[in-house]
Amino acid sequence: MGCCGGNEDTTDEKPYGQPKSHDPSFKGPIKKRSCTDIICCLLFFVFILGFITIGLFAWLNGDPVILLYPTDNQGRICGVNYGDLDLSSKTNVFYFDITQCTNPAFLLSLQCATTQICVPSCPSELWTYFPDVAKTVALELRFPGDRTAASNEPVSTGGVDWSKYICTYGFNVTEEYVNGMSIQEIVSAGMCAPYYVPMTPVVSRCVPQVNNTVTSFLYDGTQELVSASQTVISGSSLQNGTNELQQFLAAREIADAIFADFTASWYWLLALMAISALVAFLWIVIMRWFAGVIVWITLLGLIGLLSFGVWYCYNEYNILKTANQGDESIISVGFTTNLSTYLALQDTWLAFLIILAVVDFILILIVLFLRKRIQIAIQIIRQASKAVGMMISTLFYPLVTFVLVLIVVAFWAATALFLASSGDPVYGIVDSRNDSQISMASAPYNTSLSGDQCVITEWTNTSHPLYLVDEVKCVFEKYGGDSIFHQNVTWLQVVEVFGMLWILNWIIALGQCTLAGAFSSYYWAWKKPRDIPFLPLYSSFGRALRYHTGSLAFGALIIAIVQIIRILLEYADHKLKGTENKVAKFILKCLKCCFWCLEKFLKFLNRNAYIMVAVYGKNFCWSAKEAFKLLMRNILRVVVLDKVTDFILFMGKLIVTVGMGALSWAFFTDKFPIRGPSLNYYWLMIIVIAVGTYFVASGFFNTFAMAVDTIFLCFLEDLERNDGSEQKPYYMSKGLMKVLGKKNKKVKDK
Repeated sequence: MGCCGGNEDTTDEKPYGQPKSHDPSFKGPIKKRSCTDIICCLLFFVFILGFITIGLFAWLNGDPVILLYPTDNQGRICGVNYGDLDLSSKTNVFYFDITQCTNPAFLLSLQCATTQICVPSCPSELWTYFPDVAKTVALELRFPGDRTAASNEPVSTGGVDWSKYICTYGFNVTEEYVNGMSIQEIVSAGMCAPYYVPMTPVVSRCVPQVNNTVTSFLYDGTQELVSASQTVISGSSLQNGTNELQQFLAAREIADAIFADFTASWYWLLALMAISALVAFLWIVIMRWFAGVIVWITLLGLIGLLSFGVWYCYNEYNILKTANQGDESIISVGFTTNLSTYLALQDTWLAFLIILAVVDFILILIVLFLRKRIQIAIQIIRQASKAVGMMISTLFYPLVTFVLVLIVVAFWAATALFLASSGDPVYGIVDSRNDSQISMASAPYNTSLSGDQCVITEWTNTSHPLYLVDEVKCVFEKYGGDSIFHQNVTWLQVVEVFGMLWILNWIIALGQCTLAGAFSSYYWAWKKPRDIPFLPLYSSFGRALRYHTGSLAFGALIIAIVQIIRILLEYADHKLKGTENKVAKFILKCLKCCFWCLEKFLKFLNRNAYIMVAVYGKNFCWSAKEAFKLLMRNILRVVVLDKVTDFILFMGKLIVTVGMGALSWAFFTDKFPIRGPSLNYYWLMIIVIAVGTYFVASGFFNTFAMAVDTIFLCFLEDLERNDGSEQKPYYMSKGLMKVLGKKNKKVKDK
């Protein structure tokens, strides 16, 4: 009843168990069955409930809008009315000193060490504050002691145009000037922007426009831009400081063109995808006639190609030997990137000759001594093609898997966004000071503060020691908080990822078990298609879902555990990239390799275990054990069939994908009488169609591979259970019996 309980057989004398004995009542998938692995089923449902609960709780506490919309330094969303501060008309973020946004991580958080506020629109001209400093001095000489008169002096007479200043919320630059603050003090305090250039909103962030104005940076033809600390900002420094933004802007232009291409050609893409599905289906159907031709022509062609390579290498080796260059060797030449140097050496061609000769010899031995097993593999592939042809609905089952996977991934992605946006604003320090500035600061500010958290209300107070230090800012970082829930958001994210992996693997297992049940009912039908059950795919789906959810969950849990360990190892590897610990890196690489191999093996074992579950209705552990022992009793046939099937599927995917890529190229480049739409990047559409064709073909061929595996296991059991007599006739096809030299005695219809 548990995850690995019951149905144990301890009477086996051979290492891989006794062959199956004949059972006259066995005629395919067992109809009378009970629920298996109930404890695992309950655990799976409890985990799904927790998975959904975390999602609902995150949805109630988070708001992904705040991750997408721009925010100012204090985490306020632009375009929102906060009551005491109305930002509803200010939908864009403006950065006071864009050159501070030089960190590559800026594109991830869009936060940098400069004041950023919400503005109604981005500036459209070039401006800097520094000339106004001299103007105010001149005005004060004309109006000594009367700053009000100086501030009201018209621009046409040499006064200051106060409307050009972009300042923090509620800060009146004219009023503060009248009250005694100089322009230099205002800008140095970070209350107003020291300069700006023509900008454009990109995802509601003001970034410099890419034009000639940005590269000249002249004010009235004479003055360069000046920062708050009176440092001259050249065109190159601003260009370097906004390099990431320029790339982002260029990417946006390309994205707009690509979106226009998809808008103009989406219906053609769907039509070509439909053709891809039809071609993949036809390829599977014709396998019953051409599987043998493809395999043997390819094997003989490969042997011929390798034999030619052996002859060519020997010829080159002999030529070099005759030319008295035998004293040269790879060791004497050493390492070089010039490949022609190695090709001029006798040792190189000798090495090629030995390698190709060994591979060619092994392949010839395989063809000579394993030709019967290759023929068995071909016949099973033909039988699988017939099974798919009689049960067309199996080819469309991947659509069910795709929809279920899409639902789970969408739920996980939405939950991850809500979790990331839950809680109160968290602020962090961005410190861009150089070493000399840090060393001159007083304790505790004489070390880099980047990464530390801060309280925004303290840093916006004029009494703070770093209030006037423009290189150090307290900026909005993320949403979180001090509650237990928010402190464990990272672990909740890990739980959600694990839950997604478990459910996805269960969905895949459900599909494999469903298809296995349908194809096994085909194999064990005495008269085809008369004895095939009505709606075999639907019946198999019902059995798998009703009786074996626990067994499928158990197999999926094993795979999910290995996958989450691999993800954690990748994370650890990413963290160790900047370290010099060679031993830790080596151990990590070994672990990653081992767990990759373990996942591949477990997926292979689970796949065959699900076939046994679908046929016999037993628990996962019994099914996995019986499948493993059955395969090990026929290990040579398993290896040959696996490689031949992989080759057939690879050739099918390759031909269908390349063929559709060529067809789409001819269509979008007007090689056909029917003219396609005019596109900006037609090659991208070709790539999309090729990739889409590969996935469509993979869906069809994965179903075909499941048919091959199921029929192969049924074939192995058929050989063990039956002997061709009237009481124990074979269920295999005549082609398989002919290859094996077996035949059934004439029996009455069952």
